[in-house]
This record gives sequence, structure tokens and C-alpha cells, in this order.
Amino acid sequence: MFGAQTIESPQRKVSVLALSKTGLGTPVLSGLCASFCQVIDNGVGDYTIVVNVQRPFAQKVHAFVQLHTSGIAVLDVVGTTKLQVQVKTFAADGTTPAEKDFDLMVVGSFATDLIGI
Repeated sequence: MFGAQTIESPQRKVSVLALSKTGLGTPVLSGLCASFCQVIDNGVGDYTIVVNVQRPFAQKVHAFVQLHTSGIAVLDVVGTTKLQVQVKTFAADGTTPAEKDFDLMVVGSFATDLIGI
């Protein structure tokens, strides 16, 4: 499912964004969702994924990350005028920043009537 495609429910306007980050040095995003996302390399094991959608999600999104190899990932979702996901990856000790490939999935809704439910 990761990197396959964007899935949107017309009834509740739920959208799933899925992509993969690979590569050392200059990271690369792949999958159909990668066409409207960009990755910013902030340093060793520190990435910001910017989702360039036409409209912001109407409510808080949920994001999930899965590393391709052993280690630890820390995820932070920032909502500004664009959705930004900060991913920091570490070696298995949890303190040493490390370059890791990962899959990322973000689930949100564009339906304003779901706010508060």
C-alpha cells in the first residue's frame, strides 16, 4: 500500500497519502503521492516532508512511519498553510541520528462536519 496511490473517500472526504523515502545524501520520494510532496534534508536522519495539496485538511491528521531497517523514528506533524511532517531517524540506541529509509502514511479528512467528533 505504501507509495501506491492516493485514496480518497467521496462520502467523508478521507484521504490517505502514502510514499517512501529512500537514498543517502540527497533523499528521494517515490510512489504516486510523491508527485505533490517534497522532502527537505535537515541533516543526518532529519527530514521534513511538505505536502503541496490545494486545500488543507479540515482537522488533525494522523501519520505513521515504518523504517525499512532496525532503528527508531520520531514523527511530528505540523499544520501551517501546508501540511509538513517532520521525521527524525535514529540508530537502535535511540540517541544517535542515522540515515534510514522509511515508508510514510498520512490519513486526514477534508470534511469540515467531522470536526469535534
